[in-house]
Amino acid sequence: MRILIAVLLAMCFPVLGYGAENAAGNPEGKKIYDGWCAQCHGYKGDADSFTKDVSLPKPRDFTFGSFKFRSTPSGDPPTSEDLTKVIRNGNPGTSMPPWSRFSDAEVKAIVEHVKSFAPDTFAMEAKPIKIGTPPKASKELIEKGKAEFKAAKCVDCHGNAGRGNGEKGWQDDFKTDWGYGIAPADYTHGWELRNGSSLEDIYRTISVGLSGTPMTSYMDSLSDDKRWALAHFIKSLQLTRQLGLALKVKKTDNLPSKPNDPAWEKVDYMDLPIGGQLMFDTRDFTPVITNVRVRGLYTTKELAILLQWTDKKPNDGSDGKPTDSIRIQFPVKKHEATELPYFFMGTNKAPVNLWQWKASDMDKVFASVAKGHENVEPMEKSDATAMASYDDGLYSVVFKKELKSAKDDPVFEIGKFIPFSITAYDGRNGEENIRGAISAWYYLMMEPPTPLKVYVFPPVISLGVLIVGIGLHKKLRKNKRG
Repeated sequence: MRILIAVLLAMCFPVLGYGAENAAGNPEGKKIYDGWCAQCHGYKGDADSFTKDVSLPKPRDFTFGSFKFRSTPSGDPPTSEDLTKVIRNGNPGTSMPPWSRFSDAEVKAIVEHVKSFAPDTFAMEAKPIKIGTPPKASKELIEKGKAEFKAAKCVDCHGNAGRGNGEKGWQDDFKTDWGYGIAPADYTHGWELRNGSSLEDIYRTISVGLSGTPMTSYMDSLSDDKRWALAHFIKSLQLTRQLGLALKVKKTDNLPSKPNDPAWEKVDYMDLPIGGQLMFDTRDFTPVITNVRVRGLYTTKELAILLQWTDKKPNDGSDGKPTDSIRIQFPVKKHEATELPYFFMGTNKAPVNLWQWKASDMDKVFASVAKGHENVEPMEKSDATAMASYDDGLYSVVFKKELKSAKDDPVFEIGKFIPFSITAYDGRNGEENIRGAISAWYYLMMEPPTPLKVYVFPPVISLGVLIVGIGLHKKLRKNKRG
């Protein structure tokens, strides 16, 4: 908590002029850097800062002269444009934000100051690689890239489906040059690829690697054609993220029989961004689950809600760490107007109904009523059920519930907006109870079946208009002759 407050205060009230011992480089850049960058990267550029123990990944140590995101060959320094790009765009999925507040001249000054932390590195000339014109995507090219993905042993780190769940990524020696553990990238989450998610960005990353990490350069080991094919395959793995506030749930005659049933792929979905809670101690942790995909279907009797998220290493609690888990929350009372319970487990006056699934009990729902995070009572009886699967880095959990409501059950009405929120836990990251990744309130709505009159009335009306039109036309012609 003290660390968090210190960081926030430092960001709100920059300490200008501190660190005079590192005055080399651009003086204006040093002034801005000390005010806005040193809180994470350290006044000496060595990442000795307030956030070094709570950031995931840890802030970059500039004194090493090793930079992950470059357009230059492995071992060469990044160009000024490379450093500018990182400052302007930030690093998705990390604590590094995009800095749009600075002018071009100010960014240039910051870049020059950052270079001063590793003068030997930047004494070398930086020449970006030539990318050229990429080949057009085709089924054959993507298949070639898929074969190369296995031949080049990309699966060892990134897994068969590219979700970052390869076995090599969990070995003790899978670390950065600074000695701390690192997780392979999840290629399906293109919006989180820190070196860019375009085809050209992926090709460049394959070609030059990410310095300081186990991601090596393939410039010499793979031909240009193979690198483009590999880039096309990785690009094809990216999901289309679909954000929104409400999910439409359509009616069906029969619900899919399994959580990983291919039938679910044809159902509308909504992606929920989630992050660590900041209300209650302990807050000094970074959750690793960042997105939950939600789908839904209903029949005349049941509602089914599918939740899917990436987990690079499943955990059922048998290793002494918490079990992987996910929880969906609904207001106990019928939602009226805009009044909603407190979004984190409700309050005494506005309780919430919780359905929780745990990897230690794959087909069980732990149902409870919460009146605040310290006042949670298990329900004696709940009609909610669950079924789950884990497939190559992806959890799929389906909650099912009869539409009729018992005491303290959420109220599901067709055609009404039903509030819900999600809390997800990664056990290997020590997440449980109030330590997890949460979403805001969202809504799902079971669409009413289309009434028969919607199909009957338009053609009947059109036919009537046509008949009247023909009649008027004949009458006008008759009057004209008369």
